[in-house]
Amino acid sequence: MADSALLFDPTDPATALDPFPSYARLREHGPVWHSPQSGIHFITRHADVHAAWRDKRLGSDFSQRYTPEEFIRDKADLQPWRDDRYADFKAFERWDMIALEPPDHTKLRRLVTTAFTPRSIEAQRGPASRLISERIAAARERGSLDLVQDLAEPLSLTIICELIGVPEPDRMRILALSHDVVSMYEPSPSDAVKDHANLAVREFAAYTADLIRARRRQPADDLLTGLIDATVDGEHLSDEQVISTVMVLLMAGHEASVNAASNGVAAFAAHPDQWQLLRAGTVPMKSAIEEILRWDPPLQFFQRWVLDDGFEVRGVQIPRGSKVGLMIGSSNRDPEKYENPDAFRIERGETSHLSFGGGIHFCIGAP
Repeated sequence: MADSALLFDPTDPATALDPFPSYARLREHGPVWHSPQSGIHFITRHADVHAAWRDKRLGSDFSQRYTPEEFIRDKADLQPWRDDRYADFKAFERWDMIALEPPDHTKLRRLVTTAFTPRSIEAQRGPASRLISERIAAARERGSLDLVQDLAEPLSLTIICELIGVPEPDRMRILALSHDVVSMYEPSPSDAVKDHANLAVREFAAYTADLIRARRRQPADDLLTGLIDATVDGEHLSDEQVISTVMVLLMAGHEASVNAASNGVAAFAAHPDQWQLLRAGTVPMKSAIEEILRWDPPLQFFQRWVLDDGFEVRGVQIPRGSKVGLMIGSSNRDPEKYENPDAFRIERGETSHLSFGGGIHFCIGAP
């Protein structure tokens, strides 16, 4: 058990900086690794993660079928469900599209897709180009550029806020709240971090509710108005559903985009030969983007629950009520799927990576 525990520790800062050697050890250990610290069963191989995304025996939410007491195997995991300190966070997650299962997920995703049009996305090209030009010009004059603070964060924030309809004076507030909320999803967050995240959700939800009321008084050509007006089978989204959806889009659309942009620049900095290929026009930009997403995905793994008996991975039984980790970063470096997977080669252009997820939860913002 002691040796097994050393295979992977997501809370270790060294692992966070470079998790890929740990992923290789996990794949060598077997197709599934059970973490003694977290209780999560990590699935490591590309074929298995790909199949798991689409397996209806796995899900993000069990509350439509079971109570926590009758479902959760590790009784220590019951504490968050009984803890009223995080009521605001639980209310947000009730309609978090990433965590929903059918039929709620089906209806909500259809409504969001109705409002999330190619025209609305294409309309962001102009503002994005202007912001990039302004930021690069300022960096040249200053003589330095902090990629995240000076470019990736402002660019991502501008695009998603323009798309949704968040006024410019409010955007830095949204950025700070987004950082606070997503800290809840870090490995083993402290009580102080959880308390701060819960307060951030409360403020974020109150702000979004005010924005919804403003759009009802004065509709605009933005995603928020589209969400308010959209119907499926004659039904509109409730205010609670709109609030959670807007929060998810702001956080997921912003955080993942910043990570992807930063990872891409870091990859090219470590592989100048690949940067020269891209600059020379030898390899299409789309191919390079796909390799960035494969080589260092913006999100490393997603958690699911085993909802039914009989779930197994290559002969390894995982009981109902267990937590499963779908390891995107490991599956994208699986030698069973990719030749020389640790090499960053932009001509590879593989679209089979799992960085956008899969199944009903495939990223709604994916190209």
